[in-house]
Amino acid sequence: MSSKNMVNGALMVAVAVIMVLIGSYVPPLFFVLFFVAVPVSMVIIRSNSLLYGILTTALIFIATFLFTDIITASIVAALSAIGIAMGYFIKSGSTPQDVVIETGAISLAGFVGVLYVLKIFGINVISSILSNYQQIGNQVLDIYKNSPDAAYVKSMVSYTLESLKMLMPSIFVIMIALIVLANYILLSRILAKEGKVKKLPPFMFWRMPYMTGWIFIGALLYQYFVNSSVVASNLLLLLSIGFTVSGLSYVKYFMTKRFNVSSLITDVILVALFMFPITFSLMTLLGVIDTSMNLRRFT
Repeated sequence: MSSKNMVNGALMVAVAVIMVLIGSYVPPLFFVLFFVAVPVSMVIIRSNSLLYGILTTALIFIATFLFTDIITASIVAALSAIGIAMGYFIKSGSTPQDVVIETGAISLAGFVGVLYVLKIFGINVISSILSNYQQIGNQVLDIYKNSPDAAYVKSMVSYTLESLKMLMPSIFVIMIALIVLANYILLSRILAKEGKVKKLPPFMFWRMPYMTGWIFIGALLYQYFVNSSVVASNLLLLLSIGFTVSGLSYVKYFMTKRFNVSSLITDVILVALFMFPITFSLMTLLGVIDTSMNLRRFT
């Protein structure tokens, strides 16, 4: 083993453990924990060896277990596995888009596998999550139990819990996609000067594949005219988020190319458009139109 690679691996283990400690013990910075995959990927890319990434993950797991608990260590190991997959696909020469898609697919499959393994041992993660939300709902109902709007609040809480239960699969997919995407963006920025990791295309050029528009329309028609199924509901949520992102991407393209608006101002506007339900729906519709017509050709 190369001493240079060993030193780099040890350094990345230290960085990862610090990130874990910050994420675990500084609540406002909990999100730092989700970027543990970056140091693992850096080890693989710089050493050009998958073995170093696996050893790094094992050391991170042991250190996390010693400083925190087995649950946190297991979560960190799963996040590190994302780093292994990402580092492998980058090392293999895949395009940035393919790296994100392939890593996301493997991460999702691994996540589902872990859920089933835990279920075999009597640990039902989804039931635990839903139980926690049920308790929160009960607390909300206790607050409004003497209010004139108690019946309305009860129906809203019940609807929210049922929707959450139905849409749990797509929520997990979105969560994994965001983690993978965020880790890749950070990794590409850190290693930009080394030229070993290519950046994703600028956000203004992001666009959903043409076929997804027809899938969305088909799922929508099935949902309203045939049957309200779990599969259709989850598919609609995933595609709606995708089309909304596509719509926001076109808005950024339009404002940048047509009016030369600064990046900071456009980003603020995009966040505002995403936050409000009406503009969110408009962005979804715009994303569907852009997917079918490629509006950038007319801008």
